[in-house]
Amino acid sequence: MKNKTAKFRSLIEQLIRYHDAYKVFSAFTTLAACALAHGTREAEYLEEAKRWKKDELNIFSHALAALVLEMEDQPFTDLLGGHYMELALSHKSQQWNGEFHTPQNVCEMIGHMIAGDTTMPQEGPITLCEPACGAGAMILAFAKMLPPENRPRLRVTAIDISKTACDMCFINTTLWGIPAEIIHGNTLSMELFASWKNIHWIMRGTLHLLAPARAESVANGDSKVGGEIATPIEAARISSEIKQQGQPPSPEKTEQIKMALGQQIFDFA
Repeated sequence: MKNKTAKFRSLIEQLIRYHDAYKVFSAFTTLAACALAHGTREAEYLEEAKRWKKDELNIFSHALAALVLEMEDQPFTDLLGGHYMELALSHKSQQWNGEFHTPQNVCEMIGHMIAGDTTMPQEGPITLCEPACGAGAMILAFAKMLPPENRPRLRVTAIDISKTACDMCFINTTLWGIPAEIIHGNTLSMELFASWKNIHWIMRGTLHLLAPARAESVANGDSKVGGEIATPIEAARISSEIKQQGQPPSPEKTEQIKMALGQQIFDFA
């Protein structure tokens, strides 16, 4: 495991020798999140990619592969948050802004408390709202406590004021099969700038990462994908959600968030 960790770090550090550490890590998370979005964030990917040389983009791609191998050894563990703190924020640059990522053992304790104290519905979605998601450590810890068959039923709304944190959360939830909508915004002021739904949310927990063709084909207007017939309503919903990638959440979604956060404050009090 140490060798796998060293591989990811050494690749990122190759770029840090010539570029600002925060810029490198932020670029990596953007490119990785877009690469895992199954073609729904292509414009964003190309915008970031044009800032880097071809050999540097190759290093980023190898770094993602190394990260996936590292994650396989530690299921539902936020490794990205730790790398971010050590590599990107170690010098407490002007981007630091007092960021702190909750240790994994604390996240797992809280996840156990929430999962143990909450009565899960027998069917339908299990909703979770995380108003300061960071890299998604709390979300991963909660998902880890659920029976595997219930994880696709999750519908996570995650918010963070840091775009880099949003991309880290997008990566973590996508790779671990957690349906999530990630929102870049300020939870306190309720200024919401942009939102991205991962492929598990768009396909409502029915799509495996190794089967991207169904989402892409439905988005392109095909009704028959992989032997399945997409209903007109399903096809329209998927197409609409893909087109909204990177846009602010809808007014209806904003109201749902306000209600969820209000309920959380009430429960805490």
